[in-house]
Amino acid sequence: MTGSYAAAGLVFLGLFLLGGSYSLFKQASGNGGMRAMSLILVLCAGMSIAAGVMRW
Repeated sequence: MTGSYAAAGLVFLGLFLLGGSYSLFKQASGNGGMRAMSLILVLCAGMSIAAGVMRW
């Protein structure tokens, strides 16, 4: 049961990071560094969601 809670936590963390990266991407009008940071956040979110799904 603990693995299921950890998996759900990883999936929710990934969704939280996706929302944060979307917000950061909207704020970065023309700033390349912030756009790169939002892309890194999207990659981290994808890895977190994938790890949560595989653990489930």
